[in-house]
Amino acid sequence: MEMIFLGDYIRQRRKDLGLTQRQLCEGICEPMTISRIERGEQTPRHNTVIALLERLGAPYDRYFTLLSKDELKLAALQREITSASIQFQQEREPERSQAHTYALEKLAELERVREPDDNITLQYIQSARASLRTLEGSISPEEEIAALLEVIRITVPKFDLERIERKLYTLEEIRIINQIAAAYSNCGDHKKAADIFSQLHIYVKNHNQELTHSGGGLPLVAFNYARELDIRKHYEDALNIAAEGRAACVRYGHYQFLPGLIHIMAECHHFLGNDKESAFLYHRAYHLYQELQHERNCDILREDAKKQLNIDFP
Repeated sequence: MEMIFLGDYIRQRRKDLGLTQRQLCEGICEPMTISRIERGEQTPRHNTVIALLERLGAPYDRYFTLLSKDELKLAALQREITSASIQFQQEREPERSQAHTYALEKLAELERVREPDDNITLQYIQSARASLRTLEGSISPEEEIAALLEVIRITVPKFDLERIERKLYTLEEIRIINQIAAAYSNCGDHKKAADIFSQLHIYVKNHNQELTHSGGGLPLVAFNYARELDIRKHYEDALNIAAEGRAACVRYGHYQFLPGLIHIMAECHHFLGNDKESAFLYHRAYHLYQELQHERNCDILREDAKKQLNIDFP
């Protein structure tokens, strides 16, 4: 395996993109810190390295950094919180309530062990809290938008929804912008939501192609963008974006959004008059939901298939 000095790589990648040290590290660390990293004089936190490389659109599977016990604990807590949040969104009761309680307990623990100057972990905590409050129905979509704009500005102080392409983003920042767009959709402002998803879609396609560990965020953004286009009855465009997202899921081995993308394609084919293909895709999506144990999504698909094609799933 090729050995690459991290500081040299970050400096060269940054210069290739025409960025100053201040532009790259904004909200993540101090310019002095990145200067020391580039000179090999400082070993940064693991999450700082990952955030910088993600903003540069650079893969980090070639880099190895030693993790302290605290960093290992932070990473483990975030994995547990993310898993519990997904369960809370997808499971039925009583598992749903149990996942919610567990996520809140782990968030409180993460907050206790976070270092005061760790903005990346702070952003994750605030984002996860806003997401859980939205899913439990304790805040409105308008309140969620306001909360998430504060969250994104922890690390992107001058963030502008109208000019998303002017900044560079980590994958966590992309997820937060995605949440903001979804909140606009839940408010009924589908035009605004589609505009944000469109900007994000262009960004991840142009900037994140090397991030194979996550698909560069393309499966996530394609799923939500296609769903928004479907809601607006732009079925041809929705079908194309969903097909692109499906291909990215398979190419990069990220299957969380695969059944949802196929579900969207099934619905689009129905409204475009191709019921044979629609029925085929409904069956594929249903069985994938079952394999991934997405019980609530199975329920939604049953209703859609029955309503549109009179298909009865068990």
